[in-house]
Amino acid sequence: MKGLKKILGLAAVMSVAFGAGARYHAPYEYPRLLWDVATQKVIFQSGNYSRLITLQDGRLMAAAESYGPSGIKVCYSSDNGKNWTSPQLIAPNPDKVGNAVPDLVQLSDGTILVGYNPRPGSPYSEDRKFGIRAMRSTDNGETWEGPIYIYDASHKGEDGCWEPSFLEMPDGEVHCYFANEHPYTTSGEQEISMCRSFDKGLTWGDPERVTFRANSRDGMPSAIITDAGEIVVIVEDNGHPGYHGFRATTMRCSVEENWHDCWVSGSSPKRNMIFANETDKGALSAAPYIRKLPSGYTLASWQGLAGGRAGGNEDMFVAVGSKDARSFMQVTRPFKRDLDSRSLWNSINVGFDNKVFALGSLSGPNQGAQITLLAGSMLDHVKAEFGTPVIDGAFTGETWTAEKCEQIVLGQECRTRSTHDFLYDNDNLYFFSYVQDNAIMTDQIEKDGVYLTLDMKNTPDTYPQAGMYRLFLNVDGTITFTTGESNKWKAVDVLPEGIQYAVNQGRSYYMLEIAIPWKALGVSGPNVEQTMRVNVEISDRRANEHRKEAIPDTKANQSWTWPEFRLVPSELVGVDAPVVDAGNAGPVEYYNLQGMRVKNPRGGVYIRRQGAVVTKELIK
Repeated sequence: MKGLKKILGLAAVMSVAFGAGARYHAPYEYPRLLWDVATQKVIFQSGNYSRLITLQDGRLMAAAESYGPSGIKVCYSSDNGKNWTSPQLIAPNPDKVGNAVPDLVQLSDGTILVGYNPRPGSPYSEDRKFGIRAMRSTDNGETWEGPIYIYDASHKGEDGCWEPSFLEMPDGEVHCYFANEHPYTTSGEQEISMCRSFDKGLTWGDPERVTFRANSRDGMPSAIITDAGEIVVIVEDNGHPGYHGFRATTMRCSVEENWHDCWVSGSSPKRNMIFANETDKGALSAAPYIRKLPSGYTLASWQGLAGGRAGGNEDMFVAVGSKDARSFMQVTRPFKRDLDSRSLWNSINVGFDNKVFALGSLSGPNQGAQITLLAGSMLDHVKAEFGTPVIDGAFTGETWTAEKCEQIVLGQECRTRSTHDFLYDNDNLYFFSYVQDNAIMTDQIEKDGVYLTLDMKNTPDTYPQAGMYRLFLNVDGTITFTTGESNKWKAVDVLPEGIQYAVNQGRSYYMLEIAIPWKALGVSGPNVEQTMRVNVEISDRRANEHRKEAIPDTKANQSWTWPEFRLVPSELVGVDAPVVDAGNAGPVEYYNLQGMRVKNPRGGVYIRRQGAVVTKELIK
């Protein structure tokens, strides 16, 4: 009874704290995956089944099964995927054998392994077997040795082996996982096998069973090690009771177990469909892939039919998972293919500086398969640096928080790119948007523009409450300003004093820039100790439809879903800078609002220092 009274007491306190009808919700903690549609790039003009890694020297390296001449090819990029070297053939096809489905890894000592799957064509003969091989480089891809033998299955297609995938263990042991039909010559069953190497891929041990479901076919493995010390292998599993077709499924064991004398059966609790309770998102999830972010959170990709797609026209899907590779959510479609087009045999890569890359084999009614890359980034939280821009609706070379004002990049859903950024000073919060739009509309009820939503008190709720503000920045130059109150948005009749708003509209773009006084947001000034929450949403009006796109996994009225928003501390916070006659106090020095000295200031607000006198000065 005491426990019940304690709970009821806590509920009463929360009701007072959040207001009648308020619904506290634990805040969303996952980072957000933002795809940049401007980065899409074809890197192999023809081919299938591509994989990508970031090398220790910062370059990207891709591998694919490619044509003309056929075999396994690799190429490299030194500028985060913008430009690529010509494909290099490192494993040409032997006579009547196709080298397929490559995977690659760079080991901790710098050794690069490219694994692949020789697949003989019919008529089959015993001298040509399905197998797993590797090419090996110890000089950063300049030269290659191989092929290195890993495993051979039967010479028959129904008893072959498929799809190698590498993983390096903390002690340097290397795993090669692959799908294996060879142990089941009297049935159509298939397991995931694994071979080990203790000499950086030069020699390999016998295969060991990792996963097997009776009367089923586990296939296409990909593996990571989580921060919790588990080996997690994602596979396609077509044996889940009540489901038809393949489902992306994780298998796991501890690093200490390391698959010694253990494997995951069909009924094991260590076998988990990643969307077991979300069948709408699990409408076929085949050819899965998994990677880990620097933060420990995980990413999974697959090809699927969600959204009314028909078989054969699967698209690429990506989800963000927890640090133990469970609870996957925030599903995005990097390439967002039309219903009559596809993206197959996809993969993902995590690069430096929170960069993420999607790689898929894209094809359609009038397009042959091309290996295509799309880059994105992970947004952990939104921040604002100290600075004062000129409110002119233009990016005039000012220093914002992110380079080119690209802190938040949207466009994956609407397929029109927009970028957004923040600054602050002692007087205002500043927000800037650049939106690409080929048909800007201001004569409809639902107009083009940007929604900016703020929770100044970090009150994770399911309804609008006091301390929350929602502004619609209309491309026609008007602002709709609403405040949270008793679970609803309430429009204000008169805009708060001091708001400055500018729009710069071009033929195929518009830029919005606003200064919002702190007092209009219910606070006296910037508080670097206060965590807030923020959301940004695009309103894209088109001739026959109205699209909206917000930061992934956010809901317009539910602040618990919005990313955290923080002000970056600055020594200039709270510093009044009146214009004062400095007299003969010494030479004048100028600094930008990020504290960097500027020799020849032009066009903007600067900090002017002369001796002990600090002033703020607008230079035109």
